[in-house]
Amino acid sequence: MSYQSWHNYGYGICADDIGHVPVERLQALIRLVPELEKQINSWLQECEITKPEVGDYFEYDNEYHGGFATILQWVIKEAEGIELLYCDDLNGKDYLIYPPQYPWQITDADREMTEERLRTIYAKYVSILTDRAVAVDYQSVENGG
Repeated sequence: MSYQSWHNYGYGICADDIGHVPVERLQALIRLVPELEKQINSWLQECEITKPEVGDYFEYDNEYHGGFATILQWVIKEAEGIELLYCDDLNGKDYLIYPPQYPWQITDADREMTEERLRTIYAKYVSILTDRAVAVDYQSVENGG
C-alpha cells in the first residue's frame, strides 16, 4: 500500500478562518436559499431536532463533514449558480475554492466570472456568518492518504 497525495488549486477561502458562528447567523444564511432550507428542515424534523445547534447543521453534511465550507458551497450554488469546490488539507483545515476549469466545463456564469465578482460573492455570504475579515486569495490545498 502506498501513500498518495493530491492538490486542489483555486481562488477562495480557508473556511476555518470564519471562527465561531452563532446558530442564528447560520440559519440566516440558510434562509437565503429555499431549496436547501427545505431539505435541511425536513432532515431536522426526521431526526426530531427541534432546537438545532450549529453542530446539527454540520451533521446534515454526512458525506464530507466540511462544516461552514460545505454549507457555503451549497448556498452559493443555489443562490449564484456557481460551483465551488470543498476540500481539506493535511492539517484538517476546510477550504472553499473556485478551481480552474476546462473550456467544455464552463457554464454561462463561469464565462462572466471575474476576480472581483468572486471576491464580492465570498464577502456577501461569509459576512452573514461573521464580522471577521476572511481573506480571499489563491489557495493550494494539499492532502493525501
